[in-house]
Amino acid sequence: MTLFIFSLAVLSSFLLSSGAEEGFPPLPILQTKGSHYQNGYSTGQLFQKQILAAMENNTFFNSRLLQYITTDTGDSQFKGYLATAEEHYPQYVDEIRGMASGANITFNKLFLWNMKFEFNLMLEPRLHALPPPACSDLYLLGDSLDVMGHNEDGAAILVSTGYLLNVTTVTGGERFLAYCYPGELCGNAFGYNYATKTVVTCNALFPKIINTSAIGRNFLNRALLGQSYSEAVTTLKHIQCSSGFSLNIGSSRKGVWSVSNFEVSSAGAVETVYDNGYGFHFNSYLHSPDVAQYSDPSSHHRLTRIRSLPPATRAEDIVDYLGDTEDTQYPIYRTATPPDYGTTIATAVFDLGKSVMILYRGNPTLTKPVMTLPLD
Repeated sequence: MTLFIFSLAVLSSFLLSSGAEEGFPPLPILQTKGSHYQNGYSTGQLFQKQILAAMENNTFFNSRLLQYITTDTGDSQFKGYLATAEEHYPQYVDEIRGMASGANITFNKLFLWNMKFEFNLMLEPRLHALPPPACSDLYLLGDSLDVMGHNEDGAAILVSTGYLLNVTTVTGGERFLAYCYPGELCGNAFGYNYATKTVVTCNALFPKIINTSAIGRNFLNRALLGQSYSEAVTTLKHIQCSSGFSLNIGSSRKGVWSVSNFEVSSAGAVETVYDNGYGFHFNSYLHSPDVAQYSDPSSHHRLTRIRSLPPATRAEDIVDYLGDTEDTQYPIYRTATPPDYGTTIATAVFDLGKSVMILYRGNPTLTKPVMTLPLD
């Protein structure tokens, strides 16, 4: 295995510019090349402290879920999810095995950590018991201006524990850059696939129906991160998700950029294509009327606010809207200020025409980017 751990000082070939002088340090990056197990091991070894801190901070995981899987029902569901993951994506189970070994955590505990979203929806489907509704996505396409903007929202602990992975797998030919939640498979936040030249961003959704016989969302998200647009379409037609999520895939088709939003549930996936103009997505099913869902005030307020603003026509509008705080109760840019319990961890702006990802760690309307990364 070849392992590279970059500090800011030696990242010149990868990092185009930094705004660390603004007081927001760049996210830590691990660049790793190896098998799925080896890449997982490197991740767990380097980010052990962050993984343990995130686990210790999660009340639901520690006070409810760890006890639940000791019951007959919980144990059966755990084993069922593991068998399904081994059947469909054994390579990603190996990533978790490697990560668990590198971080000195038991495999079962880290696998359960990657399934907590499904268990959370089954056991504690109440506002404030669910994970913070995350995230916000805006797209602007056409007239030689192709931009995707994404606010990564979540629990406040993620501000100090999230990280970037630049991964090459020696089997399968994957090569991607992704923001990762500590201890979780990549793919459920935002990232870029160098091999297929696609941008992937996610929004959490909260369906009421959970299929415990289907694949967990983290495994499906990880698979889709490593695929092209056409491969993703095929996957979403044939692989059933246990819960659900919103996936935004930006891809160039015959030289023209477009964004496909997929609203995924256990019933399937609904695709909406944006190839010219302005679009957005938050944390509710907008195009899937038959999917029963838990709603939350933050997503409703953010959607209402964005609809009240003039349609974006410039890249600067995307940045301004992602930093909007006009709604003082449930703003688009979030700071975990009650009644809103989510926080914006990072803002990523993908300038597809210039082939760069611009990353902010503060409000993008008030701070400079901390990182500008090439997408080539």
